[in-house]
Amino acid sequence: MESSEEGFFSSQRGKRFAKFFIIGTIGYGLNFLLLYLFNLLLGITIVKDVDVSFWIFAINQGVIASLLSMAIVFVFTFVMNKFWTFRGQGSEFQPNTLFQFFQFTLIGLVGYAIYTGIMMILHGSLLWNEYLAMTIAFYTGLINNFVWNDIWTFNPKLIEKRKQKRKKDEQVEIEELKV
Repeated sequence: MESSEEGFFSSQRGKRFAKFFIIGTIGYGLNFLLLYLFNLLLGITIVKDVDVSFWIFAINQGVIASLLSMAIVFVFTFVMNKFWTFRGQGSEFQPNTLFQFFQFTLIGLVGYAIYTGIMMILHGSLLWNEYLAMTIAFYTGLINNFVWNDIWTFNPKLIEKRKQKRKKDEQVEIEELKV
């Protein structure tokens, strides 16, 4: 039997997921508010007349407003997750925040593609209510993003490996300078 510290479904991972879920829910609320505001702003601009069909997808004002609001929420969630959800992960070694943001961004882009695809299908093509479509898309992306960020971006074992590699590279550089 595995202890609470081992395995994929450990109690520590559960706590991180709860924090990630809280931040995601706050992000969802912010996303909802920003979506509403961007819809208002875009509704009084030329963008209100945009309606482009691409294969089975339709890009319209709601999809554009959703993409803008999601981008802002994305930066917010990185900062909150780095400093609250995953704060204890690899605390003995502070990884390069820019590199972690790059990882978070790659994972986020996959989640964003999932989110956008769901929005385009549910809201753009099937004409579901954009807020219902956004909710389904957002939480699907949230689960995807948690799993990959926990495994890759904020994994203390991988952080330690990067630390060891960096030390080894520095030692090689020092040896080369001596020669």
